[in-house]
Amino acid sequence: MKFNAILLDIVEGVATITLNRPEKLNSFTSEMHADLKQAMQIIQADRSVRVLMIT
Repeated sequence: MKFNAILLDIVEGVATITLNRPEKLNSFTSEMHADLKQAMQIIQADRSVRVLMIT
């Protein structure tokens, strides 16, 4: 899935969410909130994920 404000990568049971608005110093917006909510739903549905890192 493609997001506008974050990156989501799932490898070998580790989900990594990267805040991706460096030009705005990763300030939190409603768009980022929506992306995070959607990413969390994807992670929750993936039974292989054992760890979540947010960076």
